[in-house]
Amino acid sequence: MSTEWKEKVLAILRDNVDDPDMLDTIGMDDDLSVLGINSMTFIKLVLHMEMEFGVSWDDEELDFQHFSSINNIIRYLTQSKMEEGA
Repeated sequence: MSTEWKEKVLAILRDNVDDPDMLDTIGMDDDLSVLGINSMTFIKLVLHMEMEFGVSWDDEELDFQHFSSINNIIRYLTQSKMEEGA
């Protein structure tokens, strides 16, 4: 996992959650649902991730489980980038 990707993911989360200060207390594998992410926030996160990282996901691939922790987001982005490059 690159530090740059981690910082980008954290910046996107900070810009889209109700209480960005809570990110300072969350570990890389902690459940992000404590941030109050709802369906609207989830869609915003997906759109920002697609634009920032140059990935695109099919609708059937969109699953909140991929966004349940910071590490899950980074793993999913990494996998998506690898698949697009293949």
